[in-house]
Amino acid sequence: MIEFARILALTDGSQNSRSAFRYAITICKKFGARLDILLVIEDMPAYVSLEVDSEFLVQIQDAMRREMEDCINYCRKAGVETNGVIRHGVPYEEIEDYARENDIDLIVMATHGHTGLSHILLGSVAEKIIRHAPCPVLTTRIDEKSKDWDIDRETSGE
Repeated sequence: MIEFARILALTDGSQNSRSAFRYAITICKKFGARLDILLVIEDMPAYVSLEVDSEFLVQIQDAMRREMEDCINYCRKAGVETNGVIRHGVPYEEIEDYARENDIDLIVMATHGHTGLSHILLGSVAEKIIRHAPCPVLTTRIDEKSKDWDIDRETSGE
């Protein structure tokens, strides 16, 4: 029988990644697994950093920290043991490294992420993870039930 003790969910704050996160929570509950949540902030090239206001970069990092806190709070409320990690670097490399370092049994991720260039950016990340991950990968698309799901409302108890 297939057993999952540690599941890795990836988030970027998009509705697509939150839909995948909900699948990960469900799988964790069914298997009594621990959920690791990973958020990777891609380092900007130097030429972009020169053109972007540092306050904007701080706002992005703050938003990503809030996203991680929301995910952790939702897990606690759902009764799922969790660990949240934010890493900086090349997303697919950080994801693969994390999965190897932590003996992850399953990666759950969205096929597309936060950007309008979703296939070019996260789509290619998903493809690289599927090809090189040290464990099975479940990719999800946003579904009708998750389309309007609001994690903030869920974690605040409203």
